[in-house]
Amino acid sequence: MAPRISLALAIHNHQPVGNFGWVLDEVFEKAYEPMVAALERHPHVRLSLHYSGPLLEWLRNERPAFIDRLSTLVARDQIEIIGGGYYEPVLASLPERDRIGQATRMSAELEALFGRRPLGAWLAERVWEPDLPTSLVAAGYDWTILDDAHFRAAAIREEDLWGPYTTEDQGQLLRVFGTEQGLRYRIPFRDVEEVTDYLRDHATEDGGRIGMMGDDGEKFGAWPTTWEHCWGKRRWVDRFFEALAANRHWLTTTTPSAWLADHAPIGRVYIPTSSYAEMGEWALPPDESLTFTAT
Repeated sequence: MAPRISLALAIHNHQPVGNFGWVLDEVFEKAYEPMVAALERHPHVRLSLHYSGPLLEWLRNERPAFIDRLSTLVARDQIEIIGGGYYEPVLASLPERDRIGQATRMSAELEALFGRRPLGAWLAERVWEPDLPTSLVAAGYDWTILDDAHFRAAAIREEDLWGPYTTEDQGQLLRVFGTEQGLRYRIPFRDVEEVTDYLRDHATEDGGRIGMMGDDGEKFGAWPTTWEHCWGKRRWVDRFFEALAANRHWLTTTTPSAWLADHAPIGRVYIPTSSYAEMGEWALPPDESLTFTAT
């Protein structure tokens, strides 16, 4: 049997409380709406979408037809909606009751909108504390997504990141996926063929690997120069989705919950306090930040 692999794309969309209406209008037209339209054109592609609470409120009030389109995609199991903290807080910085309150409010809002309670939680800035499993499980979540840097801090090798792990706090089990750096840096900035070749290089005979790519939805059209690249003349997203269709005999798109329903985690991990590398730099005191930058 030819080597096979699965791909889980998780796209995170967020706008902060009080952002200007014209900013939301522009980002919606350049990134949020085109992605959903592309999914409608390519029904074979499955992925996960996260919208923070303030953005959901704006969509519900200003673009109700968009919510209806998302509901259709959810109903046919093409997309999985991800939850998390309602106002996109850094959960680790909150007291326990506020962590659970934010996460359960988001779950309730999503269930009311889409008829399904989310199983996955998006962590703002991927800031991780070892006691977060207790908070997330108490709020009804089964899994979350971290960066590969988190796993390297726990002595997990890059080649062992092609699958979810189990972690726990006080006996509360949570599954964690690592967003793979090779995918995150290639999608959508490298040639489509380079992305599929990269996935093919990591495929296995038993098809037991999954590549996770979780990143900002705004980079698909709203970041400088990305609209022309993703949706204009270069049509990167449509060409990528077309390539996924052409290669689906060995490359399957899925969602984290669908994967976990059929596959066990590949190991257990205990992740120390961490975030992605840039956040570690930004969190330094001013004088230490200057020293870090200079060296």
